[in-house]
Amino acid sequence: MTDTSTQIFKVGYVLDSRQAFPWEQINNALYNTPVRELYFTKNQDAVVFPKKRSIWAPPSLRSLAFSNCGFRLISLNLTYVTTLKIDRNQLGNYLANNTYMMTNTSRLEFISLSKNSIYNLHSQIFNDQPHLKVIDLSNNFLEHADVGLLNQTSLEILNLANNSIQFFSDSSMKNIDRILKKNIDMKINLSGNPLHCACSLLPYLNWMINVREHFVNFNQYKCVLENGSLSISNSFEDIILHFQTNCVNHSHLVVGVSFALFGFISFLIAALIYRHRWKLRYLFYTAKLRYASQKNMNDRGQYVYDAFISYSDEIQTFVTKDCIDNLERDGHLKLCIHHRDFLPGAAITNNITQAIQSSRKTICIITRSFIESDYCMFELNMARMESIHRKKDKSLIFLVFYEQLQPEELPLVLYEIIQKKTYIEYPNDVHGNVIFWEKIKDAINA
Repeated sequence: MTDTSTQIFKVGYVLDSRQAFPWEQINNALYNTPVRELYFTKNQDAVVFPKKRSIWAPPSLRSLAFSNCGFRLISLNLTYVTTLKIDRNQLGNYLANNTYMMTNTSRLEFISLSKNSIYNLHSQIFNDQPHLKVIDLSNNFLEHADVGLLNQTSLEILNLANNSIQFFSDSSMKNIDRILKKNIDMKINLSGNPLHCACSLLPYLNWMINVREHFVNFNQYKCVLENGSLSISNSFEDIILHFQTNCVNHSHLVVGVSFALFGFISFLIAALIYRHRWKLRYLFYTAKLRYASQKNMNDRGQYVYDAFISYSDEIQTFVTKDCIDNLERDGHLKLCIHHRDFLPGAAITNNITQAIQSSRKTICIITRSFIESDYCMFELNMARMESIHRKKDKSLIFLVFYEQLQPEELPLVLYEIIQKKTYIEYPNDVHGNVIFWEKIKDAINA
């Protein structure tokens, strides 16, 4: 009987200098074979990862390694692989902003990213990999332990040895605590990291004491003190206990009071800014316009236009036809309409502020799309601020309701205006329209 339980596949390629990795040919050759393990190592002088392409693998493949291949980027689409080694490459810059795995059905259990000059990791790098048991990030340049562990409830070993980690942040501690509730046997290796010890870091030190059984060789860790010296005489646990005893207890109170005071002042400032936000924006854009060249006012006095029409693009036809015909042609009024009169190339906010300040009145044609438009509401609030600053004319804003709206549909600022100022509804019938346009003319000339 022939033993076919073990099969060896040999695939040979002669690679030119900096040639793209020939994965497509390899995958095609092995796709219908029972191959379970593939290892590619020591190709860094010849091979680069193919840009804008992802690596697939034969369905039978369970273990894959790209070690010491000099890859600077990598994109994998591996559904069935359980062991993946992409150590000793140059993926630091790439993994700071990207993930290595594209599939959302990963069965990966072991991943090695050791010796990749990693200084930061993308926050979702291990997403959609719920079966991960071992993550090896050793021998990199990580300064923080925030390594995308949000969904890793199956994790058994997290190897962070020989990095540049100084302490655990609150988010790191919470993520690890959450994993420990699911897997009480998880181990973390922090050997060779310059862990800092100081009174200001006491919460993280207390946390490490509480979960010390989950750290590999816990008492062999070294502590960098506040003066920069390395503590080597005492165990790590003894050093932490020393800080617990000697740190001034009221320092937490001072810090707490300081943060509370800072938070209160910040809240007060934020509340004042929010309350007067439209006034501040109005003053900002007004001051900005003073430094820009302004048009000379014509013989209408200090205003260029009789009215600025504020409307949403949904009713542009009504404005460009009905308003112009009835108010400009028949009423001999000069209107400012944004699609016709705004200065091309200028900032929209500058055009809006200039239009309101150059017009005797602002006519706001209210529709649902008007309320939903940020620019329309900006025009309304800028006109409201302008009316406050015009001492001679407090009735600058005139509202026209083009659609029937319920009170609960109106934003608070609009509801306040209709409580104080007269408004008119568009009748949209032959006889009513005549009276409507006469009222608009009277409002503009008032």
